[in-house]
Amino acid sequence: MANKIGIVTWHYYANFGSGLQAFALQRLISDMGYDVKIINYRNPLLGKRVWWRDVAKFLLHNTIGVVNRKVYEITSQGVERYQYRYFRQTKSFTNPEEICEVVKDFSCLVYGSDQIWAPNVYDPIYMGKYVPKHVRKISYAASIGLNDIPTDLVDIYKENLSSYSSISIREEEGKELLKKKCGIDATVVLDPTLMVNADIYRKMQRPVKGIKGKFIYCYFLNKEHQYREKVEEYARKHKLQIVGSSYKKSDSEWMTKLINIGADQFLWLINNAETIFTDSYHGSIFSLLFHKNLWTFVRFEENSPVCQNSRIRQLQKNFNLGHRIISAKGIVDDSKNIDFDYFEMRLAELRLDSISYIKAALK
Repeated sequence: MANKIGIVTWHYYANFGSGLQAFALQRLISDMGYDVKIINYRNPLLGKRVWWRDVAKFLLHNTIGVVNRKVYEITSQGVERYQYRYFRQTKSFTNPEEICEVVKDFSCLVYGSDQIWAPNVYDPIYMGKYVPKHVRKISYAASIGLNDIPTDLVDIYKENLSSYSSISIREEEGKELLKKKCGIDATVVLDPTLMVNADIYRKMQRPVKGIKGKFIYCYFLNKEHQYREKVEEYARKHKLQIVGSSYKKSDSEWMTKLINIGADQFLWLINNAETIFTDSYHGSIFSLLFHKNLWTFVRFEENSPVCQNSRIRQLQKNFNLGHRIISAKGIVDDSKNIDFDYFEMRLAELRLDSISYIKAALK
């Protein structure tokens, strides 16, 4: 029991970053000699599996794929395939109070990473509620994500987080917010995906069939984005085809959109692309880890109530990437390359601080 660690995080959404950060934290702690499992809680509004719906989606999307390879909506099929291969999980449950029974034999629960503490999607399970008192709680790179904690949640955050023995967070802005609103001190650490060596991800990658020649890979989460002009202009200039994964349906009109890929195939696409255009935090991270030519679009307006730009600002600050983070109307100028020697130097420094935190917190 002393070495049995549980991870409480977002891990089952149809999002490559969520799956990969869960794997990375599991790998990081496992490599330290602990017996690690992901606590397989699924929000009752989002996570309940309906077998006939899964089968219908599989048949629908694979039939469409035969007719038109450019028609695609991101689904959970590839994500689930990846989970079964790489995750060690407890039994699945949707009732939050069941966690008490599921974790009773664990010595410690690690909360994070990802935006599990974001106020707009508050779920008490990700704050540590219902856990037996004998199970210790810490966080690793948990993220508030937004620019504020609403007044009606401040006392709830204080109460939940006061039971943690150690707290770390992913962004400095989140650290300042916790201190200002809740009086809680936190340590800033790296996202877990940055704590795993690139060679491990390369060994995980699985090829995407049908892609021949040099290509741009686009990974877009903004359903209303206006990136097309910039990407097409770059593709014409450099004679590259455009393939992508996007939540915007109409992107199938101008890029080859990919069907039912998993996180392992996402890694292959980034590792083999000539250039990556993305508005994703984790899309940016893996591009950096693989030393790829990267352009990151800022996805949120600063005055948006769900603005999540703090993580991109943290990435920019850590690795001096200001010239590669642009708006949809920004200038794409390849004359100044990314300094990957500097990136690796800073990554090594920041990893030391982060590993020191997690080792001490788990003792």
